[in-house]
Amino acid sequence: MKATDLLKEQHQEVDELFERMSQASGNEINALRDELVANLVGHAAIEEEIFYPESREALGASPLIPTSYEEHSLVHIMLQKLLSTDPGDESFHARLEVLKELVQHHVQEEEQELFPQLESAMGAERLEELGNRLESRFVQVRESNVEALLSQSVAKSMPATTSRRGRAAKPAARKAAAAKRPPAKRASTQRAEPARGAQKGRRGAAAAPTTGRKKAAETAPAKTGRAAPARKPSRPAKTTRTGRKGGRSSSASAR
Repeated sequence: MKATDLLKEQHQEVDELFERMSQASGNEINALRDELVANLVGHAAIEEEIFYPESREALGASPLIPTSYEEHSLVHIMLQKLLSTDPGDESFHARLEVLKELVQHHVQEEEQELFPQLESAMGAERLEELGNRLESRFVQVRESNVEALLSQSVAKSMPATTSRRGRAAKPAARKAAAAKRPPAKRASTQRAEPARGAQKGRRGAAAAPTTGRKKAAETAPAKTGRAAPARKPSRPAKTTRTGRKGGRSSSASAR
């Protein structure tokens, strides 16, 4: 069977399951839900692992392929919500209806836009070989742990959201831890005042040298100004010349 025909057949089976679930109740709806989850998880797996890479190789860059990956992510999230909801809960059928609308929109884009392009780009032989690979892989996924595979797909499609929540939680945790801590005592910027006895001792010690200096100043003789310069010694008086031998004087009066 050609790959496009196989995928269309699976689309039809899923649509019939939605219709049956809308009218079922009790244990029947639980069994139909498990069948729906297995079919959709297996269908998404063979498209993401095999069909979309082959389609990109045949068509080149096409906006339909990345859009299909994103639509699968939304389908996986709604499947997980559906599995966690009791069928008796009023939100169960609301979630089922949202999931149905997502799947129908996805199917319409593939069957009306992507499949015709691939049938033109690929030959019949290549589509047949691709269809055999898809069918074999679908059986393998159905026989595996489908719910575990679904959880892995959801975690893989939301890594950015998880990391942002982790970063946002860290500051909040730090704030909560800081709020629990007792307020730290601020170091005082004022010096401690010494004891009164120590203050008196320091004051007395400081006053003693000052008092001594004052007394010394009082006992010292007062300065009268600049010191007088020492007088030069006077020259000796001239003596009269003595005469020659005999001690006669030669004064003018004797003449």
